[in-house]
Amino acid sequence: MRKKLELIQFSRALVPFMVMLFHLSGTMMAYFDYNLFGFSYIPISGGVNYFFALSGFMMYYIYHKNFGQTQQLKGLLLNRLIRIYPLYWLLTCLFLLVIFLNSDFSVGHETDMDTLITSFLLVQSPRELEPVLNVAWSLVHTVFFYLVFSLLFLSYVKLSKVIIAIWALLTLAFSFGYLYIDHYLIRFFFNQYNLIFLAGIFCAYAITHFKIKAKLSVFMLILGGLGFPIIWINSIHPLIPISFDMGTGLASALIILGLGSLDMQKDYKIPRIFNYIGNAAFSIYLSHNFALDLLSELFSVLSVYDYLGGWLTSMILLALMLIIGCLVHSFVEKPLVQL
Repeated sequence: MRKKLELIQFSRALVPFMVMLFHLSGTMMAYFDYNLFGFSYIPISGGVNYFFALSGFMMYYIYHKNFGQTQQLKGLLLNRLIRIYPLYWLLTCLFLLVIFLNSDFSVGHETDMDTLITSFLLVQSPRELEPVLNVAWSLVHTVFFYLVFSLLFLSYVKLSKVIIAIWALLTLAFSFGYLYIDHYLIRFFFNQYNLIFLAGIFCAYAITHFKIKAKLSVFMLILGGLGFPIIWINSIHPLIPISFDMGTGLASALIILGLGSLDMQKDYKIPRIFNYIGNAAFSIYLSHNFALDLLSELFSVLSVYDYLGGWLTSMILLALMLIIGCLVHSFVEKPLVQL
């Protein structure tokens, strides 16, 4: 019987806060010239890379005993796609409505036909532009990961593993510059994000096949936790010759491996609120930037920053983003998935 991983669930609740904080910092700088925690100097948080690794981890952990069972493939794909597309389509339509009412929210390409088609299908844009709902760029990769992973459900499992291994080696070759082809599909199919997803699969394989000592698990957890601020600093003052995505991807894998192995050794209990936020992580991620854009415009018109200052304004915006994400989860995502 598969064990529920409480510490992993706890991390699912914390990572959205990191993503929201970094987006909030950039918005506060753009609207009010306020640098929240100094984060506006850092390009991105790397939190999405954690979710890439976590996707690989959970896919293997949940489904590894079903490899080779072709009859399970339809259920797998339906389950994954139902959890992504309905909510995503709804929020995309809402954002298009906002753009129609106020073009200030548009960056210019959202209503182009090719952008609309690739956005709704969640496939890579030939012009390599972001989808209408900009945070959904990560979902384009996630859907691709699921399709690659589904190969393991085909009857010829060994052949599927060989194909995935070749894909991984080619991704390594393109990521480190040993191969180069200037085409958008090559850049997408062999993107370095693939390696982060595969690292998550490796972490799940490790905890399900080996018993990792608690001290080593804690060490990996601490090392991974320190990895994020180190990579953030390195993005401003380059000292370590590692890309931002590879650095945060490696840190993510270490955290997941540490938490997952601890979960396998002992039963932990996390507060119900963190369990709920962990379940709501997808809704929070999809809606938070949309909500932040609308709220920032409103706060700017109402001169909230002038009355409350940067810190209090930031915390109110953060709380509202979280609340809106949770409301979307409870009253939109869950009913849609059930439907």
